[in-house]
Amino acid sequence: MHFLDMGTTAMDAKKTIPKFPVFDDFLEEEIQELFGIDGALQNYKDGEFIIRQGETGSALFVLIEGEVKITKNQAPKIELNKLKPGTIFGESPLITNSTRLTNVIAKEDVAVLKLDASSFQALNPAIVNKFHARFNKLLIFRLNTMNDHLVEVQLGIDNFIKIYESHGKKMQEEPLISDEFKLVQKLWSAYFANLRTK
Repeated sequence: MHFLDMGTTAMDAKKTIPKFPVFDDFLEEEIQELFGIDGALQNYKDGEFIIRQGETGSALFVLIEGEVKITKNQAPKIELNKLKPGTIFGESPLITNSTRLTNVIAKEDVAVLKLDASSFQALNPAIVNKFHARFNKLLIFRLNTMNDHLVEVQLGIDNFIKIYESHGKKMQEEPLISDEFKLVQKLWSAYFANLRTK
């Protein structure tokens, strides 16, 4: 039985709980408690928004089945990330009371475990503590990943600048290059120099 099967009940869900690393520190009865919460197990169709950027909300999600994508309103066609089953997402507003920073959209039919603030606070304190420990690990992982990406971006910018400056010197030696092109070249050089210092 899958979580996306029509008519799946809370009792059915308890019998088919997947063994995700996110639940490694949880006792069996604690996992049963999570999946036994009325309305916690929710299904979304392909293309449906699970989270919308800018909205308020205090629920966290655990992706149980299917895949979702992360996007921003500023560039809706760019897929920033893809999440697979076993991933926690949407926990930030639960901790900081902030608005949603990204969109989370189903890439196919998906099932999630949704815990809003009231459900989360009503959990066994041992479960809450284990979630907070998981949040800390998740934050460290995301910070390390972000730092790695920043290094890659900075290296890419530096390499591009070197290539650009190398070709720029050659182009400056050509008498046929217009003054307008040289002005654009200076503007781009200033732009990349500014990026390099950020």
